[in-house]
Amino acid sequence: MSTDPLPLGWDLAPSPFHPGELAIQRRVGVVDKVDAQGRRSVRRYLTEQHRAFFGLLPYAFVGTVDAHGQPWASMIVGDPGFIAAPDAHRLEVAGRPLFGDPLNETLRDGAGIALLGVQLPTRRRNRAIGVVKRAGPNGFAIAVRQTLGVCPQYIQGRDARFTADPRKPEPRPVHRATTLDAAARAIIEKADTFFVASADPREEDGEAAGPDVGHRGGRPGFVRVDDAQTLTTPDFVGNFMFNTLGNFLADDRAGLLFPDFETGDRLYIAARAEVIWDGPELAAFVGAQRLVRYHATEVIRVERALPLAFSAPDWSPLLARTGTWAEADAAIAAERDRNVWRPFRITRIEVESDSVRSFYLEPADGGGRAGYRAGQFLPVRVEPPGWAAPVTRTYTLSDSPGGTYRISVKREGRGGVSDWLHDHATPGTLIEAMAPRGSFTFETPPNRAVVLVSAGVGITPMLAMLNDLLVNDGRTRHHAPIWFVHGARNAAGHAFAAHLRRKAELHANLRVHTAYSAPSEGDAPDSVGRIDVALLKRVLPFDDYDFYLCGPPGFMQGLYDGLRDLNVPDARIRFESFGPASVARRPDAAAASDEEAVRVDLAKSGKVLRWRPRDGSLLDTVERAGVAVLSSCRSGVCGTCATRLLKGAVEYPEPPAHEIAEGEALICVGRPRPGAHLDDSADREGVTLDL
Repeated sequence: MSTDPLPLGWDLAPSPFHPGELAIQRRVGVVDKVDAQGRRSVRRYLTEQHRAFFGLLPYAFVGTVDAHGQPWASMIVGDPGFIAAPDAHRLEVAGRPLFGDPLNETLRDGAGIALLGVQLPTRRRNRAIGVVKRAGPNGFAIAVRQTLGVCPQYIQGRDARFTADPRKPEPRPVHRATTLDAAARAIIEKADTFFVASADPREEDGEAAGPDVGHRGGRPGFVRVDDAQTLTTPDFVGNFMFNTLGNFLADDRAGLLFPDFETGDRLYIAARAEVIWDGPELAAFVGAQRLVRYHATEVIRVERALPLAFSAPDWSPLLARTGTWAEADAAIAAERDRNVWRPFRITRIEVESDSVRSFYLEPADGGGRAGYRAGQFLPVRVEPPGWAAPVTRTYTLSDSPGGTYRISVKREGRGGVSDWLHDHATPGTLIEAMAPRGSFTFETPPNRAVVLVSAGVGITPMLAMLNDLLVNDGRTRHHAPIWFVHGARNAAGHAFAAHLRRKAELHANLRVHTAYSAPSEGDAPDSVGRIDVALLKRVLPFDDYDFYLCGPPGFMQGLYDGLRDLNVPDARIRFESFGPASVARRPDAAAASDEEAVRVDLAKSGKVLRWRPRDGSLLDTVERAGVAVLSSCRSGVCGTCATRLLKGAVEYPEPPAHEIAEGEALICVGRPRPGAHLDDSADREGVTLDL
């Protein structure tokens, strides 16, 4: 045997990933990052840690392929030590497949095999892929050709104890079918764990080809039985290697194993896999990046077939930001009532700074929560005792989509809604809310650097975006650098400071810079003063950035103008401003010339304006022309901006929540409908407003 030192990572020129895996990585925008990651972490041998790990296990999971090319996921069981690694290239398994397990038919010399070791109590897992050697009645060997330490996400901790001799599998009732019966449905619908086998059968894919087996975990109810032959499950954030989904591009056949940890039943399903990349169900399922629909072709259920008894689950902390199908269905139903005021109960209040408090909201009517995208806002209505009428406000949702709504409200000190929330709201207080909405959302590709710049309570949409991008205590959905630049008066007024520090510690691609305009003694900001373009030039390394801005109007306009003066394209600057003013944009010359303008006449002031799609709402356009208009919510909720429409028609990107009276327009969300071309210009006819 060679005594040459083993390579630190993947030592072959071809990628450790096959074309199917690379295609999914490319689609998600992570192919370059994952190539580097794979060459570090995928090896062609067992590390010392792997060898010790497999020797500790009383069970493991196996992926194999039968004579017809159908993958199957299986489970092997034995006293700790039944899996041994005599050297870095070989695993020895002492024991027979469980009774009724498809592994009894697929285990043959020369066959490909994947072995997934999962230590449920510690949530550790490692994978080895190789070729079966010396398969016999008392065990088999694996010639290892690829190994990987797999991320321990969504694993429920469980202790196990033997209830029978694993070396003597006993006959059990076996049920075979082509559809899911009531017993199979019951196992699936309560499952918090299953295993999926897949395979790339193409020999030309070399070392990256062959079978695989992976773990999937979630809250009970995360797998839905659609009908007698179909089930659908979310695909949560993982390691971005996409071994399973990549295999489905090469061969869409899958093998599923659902162990029933309570009864000892094992449910095996052969299926065809379909990956779903968008749609309302995906949008409604919290934490899902994709959906996978499995169409069953064969079902095997073996009763009471595990020689192990398992403890109740210790739930993975990562499940807090994942959903269930019941919650997704409720969210879809809530979306249908998106413009209905519904009661919400404040369940928790947290102090974030000397002027900002967070309020956590849950539906009080038994319904669900409509989904949202990070950066959107929540329309809120309150009617405190003694107030003349209900008052509507909009507050940005300050956390990524998860198990609740969170708004973070700054005390304004003018006796309005924000002050009432700070002074009188307690856990149990009821307010009203509509479904979230808004266009300020994250749109940057994952391979482009981004800068999130905020001031004061403008941190709220930026924090929601950041939490949506950087997940699971170290995983990132955005693989390029992220700069988070925030301005506050001092440390006492800096909301979410500890959270940002924690994020920066966990995520290598995040850099945080804090500027305090009036620091107190003992404060330690990264810089003193207000955020401006000069600061950004000093702080940011040379790169091609997208910018997201949120804060007071003057802050927004100054940064926008400064970035445009540096030739940052208008389309690469997105913003959300608080208050009545909007940012005056300066479109790129080429973009401006490509867009037709629509004429907007203001009857009272005599002004003639030109509106283009990038100008935003009619209210934005009118305010930039210096015409004052009463407005409040800027989201089509309150109706304050309703304006007489003297000519033309107004369109709305989404139906406003407030009723639109005949002959009026809600200009805070409305846009002019283009008419015919004007005789004397390339512009189109538009609208006449009574302003």
